[in-house]
Amino acid sequence: APCETGPSAFRRTGSRTRLTFALVITANANSYRAMRLTLEELTEVYSSCVDDLPFRKSQAKQVPAGTPLILQDNFWEEEDEAPVLRRNHGFLKPPADGGSEEALARAAKWLDLCGAQDEEPSDEGCEDPAALRIFERDAERTFMTEARREAMIGALRAFWPENKDYHQGLGYAYSVARLVLDERSTLRLLLRLNRSERHLRGYWFAAPQAYVRDAMVYARLVEEHFPPLHALLTGAGIAAEAYVSKWFVGLALHVLPFRALFAFWDAVLAEGSAFLFKFAMSLLQHTQARLLECPPTDASAIFAILRLDKGLFPDSDPVHDAIVEGAHKWDLDPARIEALRAEEQAKLDAKMARVRAAEQDLGDDDDSEIEFSDEEEDEDPEERLRRLAAAH
Repeated sequence: APCETGPSAFRRTGSRTRLTFALVITANANSYRAMRLTLEELTEVYSSCVDDLPFRKSQAKQVPAGTPLILQDNFWEEEDEAPVLRRNHGFLKPPADGGSEEALARAAKWLDLCGAQDEEPSDEGCEDPAALRIFERDAERTFMTEARREAMIGALRAFWPENKDYHQGLGYAYSVARLVLDERSTLRLLLRLNRSERHLRGYWFAAPQAYVRDAMVYARLVEEHFPPLHALLTGAGIAAEAYVSKWFVGLALHVLPFRALFAFWDAVLAEGSAFLFKFAMSLLQHTQARLLECPPTDASAIFAILRLDKGLFPDSDPVHDAIVEGAHKWDLDPARIEALRAEEQAKLDAKMARVRAAEQDLGDDDDSEIEFSDEEEDEDPEERLRRLAAAH
C-alpha cells in the first residue's frame, strides 16, 4: 500500500508494526534501501521498537517480593485489565482511589487463621519442561505483564517439589493471595493449604483423587438435602466433579466477586475444607429455584448457574454475599462428612483397581506394541495431564 517512507514516518507507526516491518525488511537486503533507510537508521528504529514493546519494558524490572502486588508502583496502570481482577468490582482499589486497607488488614490474618507461619518450601525447585510450559500458560492467563508472569512462574516452581504435579487451582490460589500478601507469605499460605489434612491436602494434583472423593461426598449431600436438584443433575448427566472444582480446588476465583471472595477465603482458612461443603450447600439453596427451571437437556444453562456466571449473577448482585453468609448457617456434622469420605474413598479405590486391572489385561494381550502413556516419551505432556485428570 502507498505510504510515507523514511525513518521519521517509520517511527510514527505502532511499535509492534515497526518490529514486524523491521524483521521483514531485514530479511531482504534491498528492502531497507527501497524505504530509503540506511543500515544505521534501520538499527536505530529496530532497537527503539523492541524497547517500546510491553514485554521488553516488563523484562527490564522485577516485581518486589516483599510487597503485596496491589501496593506496587504501576500495578494498577499495568494490571487493571488482568484476568485475576475480572471480578474485583472495585473491592481492591489503587491508593489514589482510597486504597484497600480493609482487604490488606484481613489478609494480614490469613497465615494465623490456617497456621501457615512456619511453613517453608524445599530448595529443589522445578525443571520439568511439561510443568514449566503449563506454568507459563497459566501465568499468561492471570497477569498482563511479563514481570508478574515470571514471578508467578517462579513461585510455582518453588512449590513444585511438594507434589511433583500441578493443578490450575494452585495458580488461582497464588494469584489471589499474592494480590494482598508478599511473595514469602503467599508461598507459606499455599504450602499450608496443601500440607494440611484440614484444608486442601491432595487437591492440587492433575488427577486429584482427594478432590474427586470430596466431590462424590458433595453429591451424597445433594441427594440428602436437595432431592429434586439431585434428580435434575443426574438426569442431565452432570457429574459433581465436573463443576465443584470451581469452588473446592479453585477456591471460588472467577465465581465470586472479590468482596464475597475474601469472606469466603476467611472462612476456608479458618475452618478448612468443612466450609467448602457448607458453601456448596448454601449455593444450591440460593440457586435451586433457578436451577429447577432448567430442563435436564440444557446442561449449559445448569452449568452457568452453578458457576454463578456474571451474565446471570452480576457482581453487584447481593446473592453472592448471601451465599457466603448463608454457608455459616449450615450445620454439617463433621463425623458424618468423615463417614461419607470413607465410603466414597472405598468406591473410588475399587474403581481405580478395576481401571488398573483393565490396563494390565490390555498390556498382557499385546505387550509388544502397546505402551501406556505414562511410559511414552513422545506424548504431549499437557495432553497427559488432561488425560490423567479425565481418567478419574
